[in-house]
Amino acid sequence: MQYLKSFFENFKLIEIAYIKNYSKKLKWFVIIILIISINSCSNEPDYYINSEGLPYYKDLKEINTHLTINPSGISPLTANIDVRMDIEHSVSITIKGKNNDDITHDFENIGLNHKIPILGLYSNHQNQVIISAIDRSGIRIGEKSVRINTDSIPISHQLPKIEIISSELSERYTFVEHHKFFTKAIPLIFDQHGEVRWYFKFEENTGEFPFFIKGPNKIIVGNNNAPIYYHYNWLGEITREISLLEDDMTVHHSITPHPDRGNIVLVDNDADIGSLIYHLDENGAVIKSWNLNEILLDYLPEDQDMMVPATDWFHSNYAVYDQSDKSIIVSGRSSIGVIKLDYNSGVIKWILGDHDKKWYKYPGLKALALKPSPGTELPLGQHCPVKLPNGNLLLMDNGWDGYERNGSEDGLINGGRQYSRLVEYKIDPINLEVTQVFEFGKSYGAQIYSRYGGNAGYDSELGSVWGIFCAVINPTTQDNPTIEGHVVEVDQSGSVLFHAKVSSESGTDFNYRTEKIDFYK
Repeated sequence: MQYLKSFFENFKLIEIAYIKNYSKKLKWFVIIILIISINSCSNEPDYYINSEGLPYYKDLKEINTHLTINPSGISPLTANIDVRMDIEHSVSITIKGKNNDDITHDFENIGLNHKIPILGLYSNHQNQVIISAIDRSGIRIGEKSVRINTDSIPISHQLPKIEIISSELSERYTFVEHHKFFTKAIPLIFDQHGEVRWYFKFEENTGEFPFFIKGPNKIIVGNNNAPIYYHYNWLGEITREISLLEDDMTVHHSITPHPDRGNIVLVDNDADIGSLIYHLDENGAVIKSWNLNEILLDYLPEDQDMMVPATDWFHSNYAVYDQSDKSIIVSGRSSIGVIKLDYNSGVIKWILGDHDKKWYKYPGLKALALKPSPGTELPLGQHCPVKLPNGNLLLMDNGWDGYERNGSEDGLINGGRQYSRLVEYKIDPINLEVTQVFEFGKSYGAQIYSRYGGNAGYDSELGSVWGIFCAVINPTTQDNPTIEGHVVEVDQSGSVLFHAKVSSESGTDFNYRTEKIDFYK
C-alpha cells in the first residue's frame, strides 16, 4: 500500500510539472523519481515476519562464535559465548528448556563483539542455545544454534536432593544457600521441575557465608574466616574484593543493600560477637556503625545478667535499612528478638520479642516492647525481618527459644514451640502495639519445624510470600536428627503455590536461605 501511495504521489508530481511548464531538468528529475518508485513497488521487502511476530532478514548473515564452558572453574552449568559479526548488532539468546520453559534474554548493547553469559544449563545434557543478532532497526540479521554438552554432576560435589512436593507455578527458579555444616558452601539454583540449573563448587573450609543476590549477575558473598567479602557474577568470577576495617573482623550472617549507598553488614570481632552492625560503602569504608553491646547497656541496670561480654548473647542474623523512617531493623535470634534502631542516634524505637524471655524483666527494655493484640503470637528465635510494601513486617518465626545467654542450650529439647511460621505483623510505633495479620506453617508442626536458619521473602508480582524452613530437626530424636529444607511459597489465603524439599544423606547439611531469582534480571 505504501508503494502504491508513493507511485501516485510521484505521478501527480509529473503532472504538475507539465502544467506549470517546469524546466526540462526538473521534469527529468521527477521522471527518475517515478521510475524508482515503480521499481520499489515491484520488489518485495528483504525481510519477513515469522510466526512469533519477529522480523527476520531473508538472507541471514554469518555469526562467529567461540564457546567457553565453566570459565571460572567453579560454576559448571554456565558458559561464555563470544559473538562477532562484521556489522554492529545486539544479541538475543534462547536457552531451550526440557519442559517448554525456555530462558530468553535480550542484551541491549550495540557493537561488533559481545561476550554473552549463558546461564541455567542442564547437567549431563546437550543444551541448545539459539543466538540471534539484531540490527539497530530491530530486525534479526543473523541466527545460530550452539550446542553445549555438559557433564554429569560428580558425587564429590555433594549437591542435595531436590524433590518437588507441589507446584502451581509455570516458572520458578529457586536459589538455596546450602551448607555442609559450615565446612563447605554449595549455593545452587533449581527450577520448578527440580532440575539443578546452576551451582558453585567451592572447596572445603573456605569460609563462604552468607550469600546475598543483588540484582542481575551479582552475588555478594561474605567470609566467616577472613576480614573480606566478595562480589561474584553467576559465572563464578570474582569481580570485586572488599576488605573490612580490622584484621579480626568477619562477616556475620547478613549483607543487605542500603538504597542509597553500599550495604548493611553484620560483623563480628574478637570482643563483640553477633552484635555489630556496619553501614559500608561499595569499597568497604565505614559510613556508620552500631554496637548493640554499647546501645543496650544504656537501657539496663548495672547488675544485669543478660549481656555477657565476648559471647554470642544476641546472635544477630539479619539487619536491613528501613527507608520510611531512616532506621535499622535487626534480628537477634537468642536473647531478645527484633529491634528497630534510629539510624542517626542508635536509639531503640521498639522491640518485637517474646515477653517470657529474660530481657522483658528489665524496665528499660520492657518500656519499648510491642504489646500484642488479641490473637497475636510473638516470635521466638526468628530470622530475616522483611519490610513489605504495605509497611508491615514479614519474618521467619522459627519458634525456638534458642540460647538465653552464654551458650547454654535452654531451648534445645524442651524449649520452643516445635513449629515454625512465616508470619506478617502490622506494627503501630506510636502506641507500641503489634497485630498479627497472616501466618503460615503452624499446622505443619514438626514436619517443617526449623530450629535455626531460614528466611522470608515477598513476590510483588504475585502478591505471595515465600521462605525456607531450612533446618528441620525431628524433635523427638535429638541423637539422630533428621535435617532437611522446605522451600514454600504461599498466597495471602495460605494456599500453597510451590513446595520443594531439599535434603541430603549426611543428616548434618542445612539450607540457610532461599531467594526467587531470574538469571538475567
